[in-house]
Amino acid sequence: MGSGELTSTNGTVVWDGIGVLRIRYDGTRPGLDPLTSSLRTRLGERVLPVEALKAVEVSEARLKLVLRDGADPLRSVTGTDVLIDPYEFPEVDPALAEEVARGIRRTLVRRDVPATDANRWLLAPPAAPDRLEGRDATLSVANGRLTFTYKRSAGRKKKALGNPWQVPLGDIVDVEWTPGRGGLGGRGFLRITTDDDTPVERPKPKHDPAAMVTERGADVDALFFAARLLTRIRP
Repeated sequence: MGSGELTSTNGTVVWDGIGVLRIRYDGTRPGLDPLTSSLRTRLGERVLPVEALKAVEVSEARLKLVLRDGADPLRSVTGTDVLIDPYEFPEVDPALAEEVARGIRRTLVRRDVPATDANRWLLAPPAAPDRLEGRDATLSVANGRLTFTYKRSAGRKKKALGNPWQVPLGDIVDVEWTPGRGGLGGRGFLRITTDDDTPVERPKPKHDPAAMVTERGADVDALFFAARLLTRIRP
């Protein structure tokens, strides 16, 4: 098929009919929670090559793009811990969605795209600075190292590995992001796992030297920083 454009309450999906999807997110719809609204607004447009997909599903006026594991650093750092799936598009035109899906599936077959994990990132992470201010620490990346600089309010357990604590990027094996839950649900945090220093049972983020508790309202900043950091440790 040729190109197709789907309008959804999540945003707009544009299929060029050759091998590239462009997703334009909309965070202005009334009724969205603050995190979802901020995430959609700041994501803006993302370019998704068909090689990043393992399937496309259409059901009840809903289009869902199923990505290969390891293709998108944003998805890898969040896992399923987001309030809205950025690749699910409800309230689309069912007939047009089926037509777009058929075109994508044909391209997946023609290009022999495997459903296995991707061996490299196929989507760019959102833009993020090299420095992130948190509630109990500041994170910064420079000269091949991630530095935790703990604030005065941080406890002794937090500073147990030194202050500042520097970690070579090559020693980091994983990056985890969790959003704040509000109320008694707890604050969000960003946490790393290293080769040697990470205990099997992790302490709470406020006590963990390898975690930074997120400032209120800064969950998306932490998410984008985490996704960018993940691409630094797994080029």
